[in-house]
Amino acid sequence: MKVNTKKIINEFNRIKELGFVKNTKPNHGDGTAGNTFETYLGVKENNLKDPDFEEFEVKTKKSLSGSWTTLFSKKPDHPEDGDSYMRENWGIADSEYPKLKVFRTSLHANRWSLVYKKYKIKLAVNREKEQVSIVLANLKEEVKDNEVYWNFSQIHEGIKKLKNTFIVNYDVKEEANIFYYKYTNAIVFLDYIGENNFIDLIENGTVRYDNRLGIYRTGEKKGNLHNHGGGFRINAKNLDKLFATKIEI
Repeated sequence: MKVNTKKIINEFNRIKELGFVKNTKPNHGDGTAGNTFETYLGVKENNLKDPDFEEFEVKTKKSLSGSWTTLFSKKPDHPEDGDSYMRENWGIADSEYPKLKVFRTSLHANRWSLVYKKYKIKLAVNREKEQVSIVLANLKEEVKDNEVYWNFSQIHEGIKKLKNTFIVNYDVKEEANIFYYKYTNAIVFLDYIGENNFIDLIENGTVRYDNRLGIYRTGEKKGNLHNHGGGFRINAKNLDKLFATKIEI
């Protein structure tokens, strides 16, 4: 399918002209600015592997933020329920709900991360086995667990959405406990460079993996476990390393 760059640029400019628009979600949090933008685009919320709009994966980023952007979420291939395995074996008791465990990390392949002052954890790329694993060690860097891994094939499946990506920057304000978003500018990234390049970016630390295994603090599910989806992420300033073409709007 031919990419309709002109259409998505025109749609962005249309939404930009609206100024601040009301959050379409009941609460303000991770992803709500993106959900609101996609609502105005006419996109139904989804967590599918297919692109969001006109062959584009749409992502939002707070203006002036150097934050890391989630490229895609992907559960480990091994063990069978790798997220629960990490939570139960590597997590710590929650301060508010001590009978439940949480596990939140930012992991890189080019260096160890100190986690909860009790572990050192990193990603490891094994090209012979075609796997990316999470390696857990003690503070002396003696490996104690490397059971959690993804096959390259599943990582390649996840990056299929990155063929063309549309990054939208936004401002946010709050009035009477209601949040509003104004979409200020955007970047169109075209022509994803390639699958092997992504493995290189994991290996050199440009792409990291974040665990987000926590507990609901409010709402009907308060006090229950949640999994916000472990994700492969990249700093916004490095997004152009994934694509051949960049168009600023």
